[in-house]
Amino acid sequence: MHDAFVKNQPRVCYMGISSPEFSRNRVYIAALKERGVQVFECFTQSGGLVKFVSLFKKHWSMRNSYDFLVVAYPGHTIVWVARLLSRKPIVFDALCTSWEAETFSHEATVFRQLRMKFIDWLAVRCATLVLVESEAQKIFFVNRFGGDSEKYQVVYTGADESIFKLGKTTKLSRFTVVFRGRLTYESGVEYVVRAAKILDGEHIFFRIIGYGYKLVAVNQLIKELDIKNVEVISEQLSFDELKKKMAECHVSIGQLSDNERLKRTIPHKAFESFALGLPYITARAEGISEILKDGESCVMIPSEDAKALAEAIVFLRNNPEYAESLQKKAADIFEKKLSQRALGEKLVQIYNNYL
Repeated sequence: MHDAFVKNQPRVCYMGISSPEFSRNRVYIAALKERGVQVFECFTQSGGLVKFVSLFKKHWSMRNSYDFLVVAYPGHTIVWVARLLSRKPIVFDALCTSWEAETFSHEATVFRQLRMKFIDWLAVRCATLVLVESEAQKIFFVNRFGGDSEKYQVVYTGADESIFKLGKTTKLSRFTVVFRGRLTYESGVEYVVRAAKILDGEHIFFRIIGYGYKLVAVNQLIKELDIKNVEVISEQLSFDELKKKMAECHVSIGQLSDNERLKRTIPHKAFESFALGLPYITARAEGISEILKDGESCVMIPSEDAKALAEAIVFLRNNPEYAESLQKKAADIFEKKLSQRALGEKLVQIYNNYL
């Protein structure tokens, strides 16, 4: 890499109370380093007041070494800390609001929703720039918090390409669809189970990889319907194990519910599926429609419709050339707009435009 290229890159400090290996952090840090950006890491997993002391000590040693302080995802509760510690521009990697995650995914109490609203407001107020997950999310932030729309920048989540990438993979002998992700309200995982029941005699197998508060209900529904063609993997898998379990399947299923959050969010598994070359079936929603088109790069079905899901799965099974065309188009979109290379360019552009 040429020295001139490296010197033209902004220097970035990542501060967080999660982990540099967590979702967007892992992808973005790798993308920035690939672009020649110097990244300083200031993370702590300490709890309570200890985390603030830990962040202060770690930040002190690098306080004069960077141009931007990025509050890593999820870090809604510490953006104000970053503002107190640094006079440099604060970039808040929000993804979405903590209020909407708690409300639409976890059905938070009214008191907790009010608390999350205040945390979101304070975080956006303290941030110089806010990174969000979709164009729909940007509109939501502008309407909710106001200010110049340029403060909110769309950066898609992407996937860790050191793990999720095309390669030689032996597919399972039985045609298998995979549903991967947290079993929350917006997941619509129950419609996967009901589609499995519909396809019980079609020699199609279902693999559900995930955990969450709907896991008990899912297992109970499988038992009640006496379904034999569903495998549930609820234990924590390593990234390598997760990649293998996904890649050996034939089709990936996205979010399926009619949930307010799906208007703005794009699940991590969508990007992972594109990177692995898996044809993707999803409920029709605004978020995913920003990057994929029904019939060209994915199959979109009505929300909460097990019959439509079953029909889409059978169609892809019976039309492998069509399934491959969807996969190739999605892979092309991934390479051009969602890859680490593309995301690194986007992030550096955002930083340089501010300087």
